[in-house]
Amino acid sequence: MIQINFFSDAESSSIYPLNTGRCISSLHFGGRAIATQWEEALSSTNFSDISLNSRLLPTLDSIETVWLLKEGQAWKKDGVILAERKSIKELEDLPSKTTPLLLNSPLDIFELCGHGIEEDLQRVKRAWSTRTLNEDERTAWALSGVIVHGDIEKIHVAPGVKIRSCTLNTEDGDIVLGPDSEIMEGTNVRGPLMLGAFSTIKMGSQIYGPTTIGAHCKVGGEISNSVIHDYSNNAHGGFLGNSVLGSWCNLGAGTSCSNLKNTYGEIGVWDEKKKSIEKSGRIFCGLLMGDHSKTAINTSFNTGTVVGAFCNVFGIETPEKHVPSFTWGGGGDAEEHKMKKALETAKKVMLRRGVEMDSTEEDLIKSLFEATSSDRG
Repeated sequence: MIQINFFSDAESSSIYPLNTGRCISSLHFGGRAIATQWEEALSSTNFSDISLNSRLLPTLDSIETVWLLKEGQAWKKDGVILAERKSIKELEDLPSKTTPLLLNSPLDIFELCGHGIEEDLQRVKRAWSTRTLNEDERTAWALSGVIVHGDIEKIHVAPGVKIRSCTLNTEDGDIVLGPDSEIMEGTNVRGPLMLGAFSTIKMGSQIYGPTTIGAHCKVGGEISNSVIHDYSNNAHGGFLGNSVLGSWCNLGAGTSCSNLKNTYGEIGVWDEKKKSIEKSGRIFCGLLMGDHSKTAINTSFNTGTVVGAFCNVFGIETPEKHVPSFTWGGGGDAEEHKMKKALETAKKVMLRRGVEMDSTEEDLIKSLFEATSSDRG
C-alpha cells in the first residue's frame, strides 16, 4: 500500500481537542479516518513520495487534483501547501482551480459528517464488501421486524451484520453497516449513518443522521449529527447532539449535552490559539471531547463544551466550558489527573478490547502530560 507522509501546518491547533496526541489525518471525515480514505484513493498510483496536508479532506475533486501531481510539483491554495511530490529539482506549483475542503475547526467534523459519508460511500462499500439491499427484500425484512422507510437500496450491509427488529429510514441518506456490527431491537435510525466494524447500537436507541460511529463502539440513548471515533462508548441513555468524541472515551449513564442555547444565540467555543472562549458563528454545537476522556453518570454539559484528552469528568457542578487535558473533576474544584493513574486506566480500558499499549504510545502520553501542564495551571 502507498505510504503517505501527512504533515501539519500552522492551523493545526484549531482542531483542538480532537487532535490532542494524534495526527489530524487519523480523525474521521464521515465514518472513516482521513488517512485511510486517502490511502485507498491513491493506492493504484505510482507515487513513491507523496506528502499531504493532514487537514486536506479526500473529496473527489481533491483526489483528482492530487492524482495530477508530477514529481517536483506542489499544490498550494492561498499560500497553504496542500500536497507535494518531491524530487531532486526545486518544487514548482501545480496550476489548479480546484477548491480544496479543509478541516478548519473541530465543529467541521460533525458539520461535514453527511458530506463525508457521501464522498466515501463507494470506497467504503468496496473496503467492507457490503451487499446493497434490493426492493424485492422489503417484505421479507418487514416480516422479520425490520421496517424500512425510503429507498431500501440505500442500505448497505457488510458480512456478519446483525439487524434485529427496528426501523431504518433512508429518506435523507444511506445507511452503511460495517463488518460484524449490530443494530439491536427497538432501535430507530434515520440516515445518513455509518456504523463501524464490531460496533453495536443498543436496544431502544434513537439515531438521527448525519451520524457516524467508529469501529468497536457501543452506543445508546439519543444521538443526533455526531461523530464517534473508534473504541468509544456512549452505551446508555442520554443525549449527544452536534458532537464529536475521540477514541477510547466513555460517557457514563445519563450523560447529556446541550446543543442549543435557550436564547437560540450564538455559541461560544474554546479557541486553543487564543486561549479563550470565542464566538463560533454557530447556534448548534454540543460536546467536543478528546481521546481517553470519561464522564460520571448523569453528567450534563453546556452547549459548546470542550473537554481535552485523559479527563475524568465528575462532580455535582456543571463542568466548565473548557476542561483541559488530564483534568480530574471538571467543575470549579477540579484537580490535575495524576499521570500514573491516567496511564493505568488507559491500559485497563484498552486491554478490555484486546489492545495492549506499547512503550511508544506510553512515552507519547507522558510527553503529552508534560506539554499540557500549563493549561491546567
